[in-house]
Amino acid sequence: MMNKEKYIPNNDYTQKKLFLKEASSEYVRMSDGAELKFIFTKKGKNSSNYSILFVPGFATFYSSWNDLWDELYNLFNLYIIDKRELKSSKVKWKHKATMDRLAEDLKDAVEHFQIDQSNLVFMGPCLGSSIIAHAVASKKVNPAGVILNSPPRRFVLPYALLPIGYMFPSFFMGILGKPLIKTWIKLTMKPGLQRDTYLENISNASGMRWKKYLAITHWDSFDDYPSINCPTLVTGASEDRIHDNVIAKKTSDLIKNAKFLDTPSYYWSHYYPGVIEYTKEIKQFISTLTK
Repeated sequence: MMNKEKYIPNNDYTQKKLFLKEASSEYVRMSDGAELKFIFTKKGKNSSNYSILFVPGFATFYSSWNDLWDELYNLFNLYIIDKRELKSSKVKWKHKATMDRLAEDLKDAVEHFQIDQSNLVFMGPCLGSSIIAHAVASKKVNPAGVILNSPPRRFVLPYALLPIGYMFPSFFMGILGKPLIKTWIKLTMKPGLQRDTYLENISNASGMRWKKYLAITHWDSFDDYPSINCPTLVTGASEDRIHDNVIAKKTSDLIKNAKFLDTPSYYWSHYYPGVIEYTKEIKQFISTLTK
């Protein structure tokens, strides 16, 4: 029986943030005029020189994935996109956040950085998985493989927030939306780093940017997953209270060339020591793409 507790960091846990210390940052102009920030390093040392383009989940900041990136960036060229809902993005009301537009951002990034897609793996959790799936299904990108972490069926915001988002101006999202989401998270999640990270993300949210994402609240990614034809690694987390492990397994079943990896918890894929084991799984998956 696996000891899940060993993957939960202590209260005095600190991150080294090696990737962030070495990474370059650049604002890239998207095809609709919005400018998105990218963090990246190009120091992959594996013989095939693969690149990973990481698409974080909704409103996710660096803290939750730093440890995994510290393991990956010495092995692969690593690119991280700051999506449109983050305050770092330079977006205006005219810039949309439909699923098609979010997928187009990945195409724009590949073209800007001139990444060889035959050596490219897209990787992302939650909403990032949905964006990757649509980009591949709509043939905007053609990577060698994809890694989907706890992929969802739909992008879900608390139902109490949806009418507020539709009915009120964006600044009300900050006044009413943030407290509602924080309350929902506190009621549905146990205390710990995962809950603390989500609460931090909400505190840094932008009402205008978040409201744009109401356009995809009814998007069904189950329509996209079957159209992924490249090799795929899907991970679930049996102890994750936010992401449904049953949906992750169903996603794997919908993709022809998918392998499903059931992981012990959210912490296993985000923090040491679990990320050491997860990196081995990623290396093994990518090694199969070179054969």
